[in-house]
Amino acid sequence: MRRTNVVFKGGLISLILLLMLACTGQNGSDKTEVPGEENTDHNASNQADIVFDTLSYDFGTIIEGEMVVCYFDYENKGNGELVISSVEAGCGCTSPDWNREPLKPGEKDQLKVVFNARGRSGSQLKSVTVISNALTPRISLTIKANVTNNK
Repeated sequence: MRRTNVVFKGGLISLILLLMLACTGQNGSDKTEVPGEENTDHNASNQADIVFDTLSYDFGTIIEGEMVVCYFDYENKGNGELVISSVEAGCGCTSPDWNREPLKPGEKDQLKVVFNARGRSGSQLKSVTVISNALTPRISLTIKANVTNNK
């Protein structure tokens, strides 16, 4: 009885695995290009794709009260126009500025970030969130600084 039970369970597990593997196919969902119809693949769609050269900038050591500026270079590597709808700073000491005009595929631009170190001291880590119509609609950028009171 015990051997029959083990064989039955082994057969049942094999059957379940076979059914699971059989059900992972496309089941008729293969897309066939029809002339005149738009291709909906992400790679071929009219979707923008924002790509930054770097996601972080380190000002190093700066003096309390200084205002420092950095630029984040980016490119639209997608097939559609890129529109940055907003850029949100993590606090009032950080001010972003960006081009509000659509960026065509292949074009490059810069996002300007100003950090005001007035009233700050020590290690600072601030975030800036870029919101756009790109494949990745929210991208977080960071700036770092070590603020000293030495003049």
